[in-house]
Amino acid sequence: MTSFDHRVATVDTRAEIETPENVTLSFNVAGPGSRMTAYLIDLVIRVVVFWGLSFVVSAALPVLGDGLTMGGFLIGLFVLEWGYSTIFEAFWRGQTPGKRICGLRVLKDAGYPISFYDSVLRNLLRAADFLPFGYGTGLICMTSTRRLQRIGDLVAGTMVVRDATHRFQPLTEAFAKLDPIQPVDCSGTFAVSERTLDVIEQLLARRDKLPKRRVEEIAEILARPVAAKLGYRIDDDPGLDRHEYFLRRVLRTFGMTQERNAA
Repeated sequence: MTSFDHRVATVDTRAEIETPENVTLSFNVAGPGSRMTAYLIDLVIRVVVFWGLSFVVSAALPVLGDGLTMGGFLIGLFVLEWGYSTIFEAFWRGQTPGKRICGLRVLKDAGYPISFYDSVLRNLLRAADFLPFGYGTGLICMTSTRRLQRIGDLVAGTMVVRDATHRFQPLTEAFAKLDPIQPVDCSGTFAVSERTLDVIEQLLARRDKLPKRRVEEIAEILARPVAAKLGYRIDDDPGLDRHEYFLRRVLRTFGMTQERNAA
């Protein structure tokens, strides 16, 4: 490979991840510009909340006294500074209001959703990324890593990606008419992880861009271990696309919740 080719590969913002189910997921990694825009939006929101908190403190000061009022103010300020991004990213599927507006999302570098621990770790290390000022260290780290990860991302094993604009839309009429899988049809554990549901959703979102036979081949690779966990017999289902159909039923059964559709 020539040095020119190596430079092009280094600045490529596409990350491809192969899951344990042998399904390759592709993500567009977010650059410093879009991440800074999201940060500024969140900063404006936090400043507005700060001024609102200051107004409440001023109003409560004559009633509660200096000690109690200032104690509450300092706790609120701490939560606002360190808890804002952590709480939103942990419970809003990797997004803060700023990231959602900019179409960004934090994921694990293996392609699945982050946990509360991941969110805490990456946000606590923002202090290191900020050094010496203006997130200088974080910017240098981002430009030096293939997936544009700052120190917090490297330690937590996360990355910030552009949210897919072609996500599978589950609330179509045909999808809603699918028969959910019933517990009586399964002999195993009647549950499918969030990570697996995300992989299924990614496959179904891309089905129109792949040959139908290839979709069924990939669906079979993914469906077999899921069916084995559920204790469900796919071979009893009719049709040549039985594995894709099974995955649609899995998503219909375990994925159609208010929490998943809200994001």
